Amino acid sequence: MKKTKEKRGILLRLIAETSRIRTGMAAGGLLALFDIACTVVAPRVLADIMDSMNTFWLNKQAGLPAANLLETVLPGLYLLSGLLVGSVIFSFFRMLVMNNVVSRFFTCAIRIDMSDKLSRLPVRFFDNTQTGDVLEKMTQDVSIIGNTVHTTMDTIIMGGLKIIAISVMMFLINWQLALFVIAIIPVSVMLSSVMGKKGAKYFAEMFDTNGKLYTHVEESYTGYMVVKTFNLENDRKNTHFRINDKMRSALSSGVFISSVVQPIIAFVNSFAYVVICLLGGFMAMKGTVSVGIIVAIVLYSRQFAGPLESIADGIANMQRVKAAAKRVYGFMDEPELSIIEEEMPADIKGNISFDHVSFSYKPEEPLIDNLNVEIRSGQKVAIVGPTGAGKTTIVNLLMRFYDLNSGSISIDGYDISRYSRESVRRLFGMVLQDTWLFKGTIFENVAYGRDGATLEDVQRACDSAYVDHFINTLSKGYETEIDENSANISSGQKQLLTIARAFLADRKLLILDEATSNIDTRTELLVQKAMDKLMRGRTSFIIAHRLSTIVNADIILVLNKGRIVETGTHSDLLARGGFYSSLYHSQYSI
Repeated sequence: MKKTKEKRGILLRLIAETSRIRTGMAAGGLLALFDIACTVVAPRVLADIMDSMNTFWLNKQAGLPAANLLETVLPGLYLLSGLLVGSVIFSFFRMLVMNNVVSRFFTCAIRIDMSDKLSRLPVRFFDNTQTGDVLEKMTQDVSIIGNTVHTTMDTIIMGGLKIIAISVMMFLINWQLALFVIAIIPVSVMLSSVMGKKGAKYFAEMFDTNGKLYTHVEESYTGYMVVKTFNLENDRKNTHFRINDKMRSALSSGVFISSVVQPIIAFVNSFAYVVICLLGGFMAMKGTVSVGIIVAIVLYSRQFAGPLESIADGIANMQRVKAAAKRVYGFMDEPELSIIEEEMPADIKGNISFDHVSFSYKPEEPLIDNLNVEIRSGQKVAIVGPTGAGKTTIVNLLMRFYDLNSGSISIDGYDISRYSRESVRRLFGMVLQDTWLFKGTIFENVAYGRDGATLEDVQRACDSAYVDHFINTLSKGYETEIDENSANISSGQKQLLTIARAFLADRKLLILDEATSNIDTRTELLVQKAMDKLMRGRTSFIIAHRLSTIVNADIILVLNKGRIVETGTHSDLLARGGFYSSLYHSQYSI
């Protein structure tokens, strides 16, 4: 019962979603009505033409006077031709509206909603979600919804209207034959429903597997160098084949079941068509109906079969749409970050207080426990400790990437949890181990640190970061294009550019996370010199595994298992011979 309500809820939500394209749907529906009118009236006009021709030949054979045949049927032929041409025109414009206006706008709107949703999701969501799965939902799942919803709804709505119109016309012509034609509806609907339910589970499995396939492909390309280094091409290929084969199997089963529906309905309708022809022929022999009526009923029965087959196909497609919609709406229903409007003051000094702070990524695995520390404005604070001690977690909490389990973090006495995340993050500049540069010019990458930055602003920042000289040696200078993977500049040069970006941002608080890792010793000295200049007058947090880089820190916080076990300067901590001393000597002992 719960699953049935869930499926019904998804379908109702999907229908409600189409309210954003109600104008296009209304235009398509109006054109559909004109198309149906032309289609339904045409057999009746043809029946009158056939009766006129039959009367003409019977009179001629009986030697009775008869009007000119051409003059008799020509008006009807003109009308019939106009109806058929009108049906084609209305059908063309209806599909044009539905395809080029409704479908594209609908799909675009959903993707915009999903993109907006991404900006409101907590970092925790991205920690627990594969990138390929998100991409698959935003691309293939949304495409299936957009491309199929309007087709399915159009088919079902137009099919239903056409069935009603045809039924009315048949009853007006001959109610006995009409009853027989309508009797096939329950059979068709029942078969469509049963087969559609069987195919739904296979489509759900296909979408889940497809998300894993997207992730696998994305990992294979982003980790291209590692795959090549360890000769893992065949392993990645075999894994791809295995996932792809599972998806192919689910897709084949789902498509097979969906494909079986229409032929079965067609067989039922064809059987009914044969019976109508025989029954109509018998009634014509008895003289109870005319030839024209028989022709009209036969044509109406064929028209009647078409909508039933379309509806059956639409019901089968809806199983695929519901599977895709369930994944998309599951994403859209993810809990969002709470919205706080109040802004942090911009003119802060940089005094930071951690007051009984506790935090864990998982409730069963405590990490930061009852952390208390006071940091004065302008201090250089180094955070050291073994892997998993909670060094990067402190930065994540400062930047409000995660919310505390308990306690508070204050900047100049302002509890940051009471202010918008954006205003808190505007207080910080960051230089990270992973130097993120995008495909664009050097100017664009450095200017990313501040809106409206001019070339002179960027040059001053680069000069402060000791990278201006290198840029001027390039043929295009600041207009030099950086490759997508930043392969045309060295790791040290990339790090200096990110430091220049931080200079340009000119934030009061600064975070340096492993900023001197993965570069050569000579470049490290230059980077260290640039960072020392950057930290002047700023409250700075330095996370480093290389303890030689933080010997001049004003205060060193030594973390172990989420707790501060020691604090002090480098020389004080070495003199104590405690945990920090053992860490330091383990790195530099011979």
